[in-house]
Formats: sequence, C-alpha cells, structure tokens
Amino acid sequence: MSLKDSHITCDWQQMDEYISKFFGKGVRVHSLLRSAVTVPLLSISGRPAVLLVEKKKDLPVHGGQVAFPGGKKEPHDASPVDTALREFSEETGLPSDALHVVGVMEPELTYTTGYVIVPVVGIIERADLLKRIKVDNNEISRVVLFFLDGADGQGLKFNLETLASDLGFSLLYPEFELESGLKIWGATGRILFRVLANGKQFFQGARECQCH
Repeated sequence: MSLKDSHITCDWQQMDEYISKFFGKGVRVHSLLRSAVTVPLLSISGRPAVLLVEKKKDLPVHGGQVAFPGGKKEPHDASPVDTALREFSEETGLPSDALHVVGVMEPELTYTTGYVIVPVVGIIERADLLKRIKVDNNEISRVVLFFLDGADGQGLKFNLETLASDLGFSLLYPEFELESGLKIWGATGRILFRVLANGKQFFQGARECQCH
C-alpha cells in the first residue's frame, strides 16, 4: 500500500479510471456510489493519533458506526479531495484548511452498502483547532480519538480474519474494540489497519502539533 501524493490533484473522472484499473474486472465499480473520507492525523502530547467520528444510531446507512469523517460525492465536488474536505468540515465544524493534505490512499469498498471509498490523508497541525470542534448534531454523536501507538494490545482488543470471497480475491476483516466498548470494523477497520501499518510514512515530513 502506498500513499500517493500525485492523486491529490486527480479529479473524479481520473480517479474513476484508477478505481476501475485497481479493482479490475472482478468488481462492477461503475455501479458503486462514489465517496471519500479524510484520515485526519495529529499528535497529542507526542502520541500519534487519528480522529474519527461516531455516527448517530438513527441514520439509515452506517448508523451507530465509528468512521472517518466523510461521505458521498456531490455533483459540485470536482475531486475526491474536495468531497473529503467538504464532509470533514460539515461533520466536525472545522474549516477545510485545518487539514494539510499529504496524500491519497488506495480505494476501499463497503461490501454490503455499495460504496467505493477514497481515503484522503491529512495532518491537523494546529492543536487549538480541536477545541473548536462542533459536530453536526444531525449525523454525528461525537468525535473519537484513536491512538496509533496503542495498537500493541494495551487497552485494545484486535481481531483479524482473512476470508475468501466471490470477488476473485481474499477479504481482510480487521476489527478493533476500544476500552469504551466502541468497535471499529468494516471499511473503516480496513483503512485503519492500513494506517497502522504505514503510519510513519504518513507522518513523514509533517509538522507535529502538541495537543495537551
């Protein structure tokens, strides 16, 4: 898995072409809903972390789930980065320029709800902005901070399965359970698993913020 800074400037048409090539003929990508999420990285007292949101339980799709800030492509979104930053701002109340975009991860699928997700990685460089978070009360219950250095099993339950599928490739099913009882699974779990495996690459060259 690589973090592609060249994809930051890709519009949705270019990304669609890449998505088709990436998944190949085994996935009917033309029928999937386009979406993008932000993967907001930050440092809190020297500890690397990622910001997620807990969705409201009464939402018709993905209700009650812990997810990265993001959502569906809108007609006026020129690129996946536009979609991701717009949704980030809507869900957290922070300005889109609160994130310094450093790259785009390879796309991910939701296997039951019909989405293809483009993860956009960004760094929250200003610690004071966290105090200004005001979530969208119509969709979001709260913000969740996941500490990347806690993935050694301390205070965290982790399960990983690899299952066969009829898509022509194996599916990775990581599931995280936090001390609070919240679970991170599905497409979000798979993206988070990739972040944990490549976190140093994501943080390289980024200015660390100190959040206390």
